[in-house]
Amino acid sequence: MKPFNLLLCIALFSLPVTALAEGGGAKVIARMQAQRDESMARFLEREDAKAIVRAQEAAKARLAARMASSVPLERSVDQP
Repeated sequence: MKPFNLLLCIALFSLPVTALAEGGGAKVIARMQAQRDESMARFLEREDAKAIVRAQEAAKARLAARMASSVPLERSVDQP
């Protein structure tokens, strides 16, 4: 029974590896991208999506402004 279980485990673990090695990975990535695009299209149809997107853009702009206004510190050789 133990050899059978061992062979079964090896077969079950090697099956996904061979599927992804033979172009299955590209199919999985394409499917994920299609589902992501579909979900984003549904999300953007919602009323509150515009407010969420505006808030994200404002946060990015604030971060960019904060980073632009920061002055790089001069460090000596002794300090990391």
